[in-house]
Amino acid sequence: MIESQMLKGVIEGVILHIIKNNETYGYEIVEELKNSGFYTMTEGTVYPILLRLSKKGLILGAYKKSKIGPKRKYYYITAKGRDYLKGFYESFDELEEVVSNVLKKGRL
Repeated sequence: MIESQMLKGVIEGVILHIIKNNETYGYEIVEELKNSGFYTMTEGTVYPILLRLSKKGLILGAYKKSKIGPKRKYYYITAKGRDYLKGFYESFDELEEVVSNVLKKGRL
């Protein structure tokens, strides 16, 4: 299980990446996260993150008719979100590299 403190530093970027790839709605994001290994991710965790991303201007939300059931709020990445995501990719790659360098030196 991924420790929640470790996850806090990357989950916004991961969710933004999911939105970048396809317009999507909250429940679908939760399912994508779970299918990718974030098994403990819930809507109660994801929706506040979507609100934060929206307040930062990184995503926009719009209600659209659903083929089944009520309207859903779909999320789209903004130009500012794409710029943020580029920086996230660079930072994550750097973090992954330096952590790997340390961990290669032997584990118990």
